[in-house]
Amino acid sequence: MYTLARYSKGQMDRHELKRIMYSWPQIMRTVTSKWAIEFSANVWERHSDPRWLPTLKQSHFICVLYREHNDDYGEPELIE
Repeated sequence: MYTLARYSKGQMDRHELKRIMYSWPQIMRTVTSKWAIEFSANVWERHSDPRWLPTLKQSHFICVLYREHNDDYGEPELIE
């Protein structure tokens, strides 16, 4: 059983999903495990539906894949 404490960020919103999907094709090309290939293809198909948002668990794995392939995830923007 998964608890909310396991997922630090919680469920993602539409804006964050759109930002991550911008680089998702690159992630789909670089993943190698069978599970990650199927998961990334499934997310890519479903993200175009305006009513769909990933579940808490899906959000976690999307962020993990994104973080593994992008160095800038989670770093704060400095505004002067």
